[in-house]
Amino acid sequence: MIKIPLFVIFAIIAFNITAFTVVLQMDLLEFHSSIAKLVAWILAAGAWGLAYANRHKSYILRTDK
Repeated sequence: MIKIPLFVIFAIIAFNITAFTVVLQMDLLEFHSSIAKLVAWILAAGAWGLAYANRHKSYILRTDK
């Protein structure tokens, strides 16, 4: 059995959403809408909130057959 902290999984997802949001904020993409930027920042904050809320939980990956 392998014990994987849920924080790691949620943090990877949150980091990817945050990276997309930063690229969106710097106008490197074709989205120039303020609402799209606001929604992206809210999603990024929510993703980090989920990572923080699940910081002590773990997922047990069973390797036995």
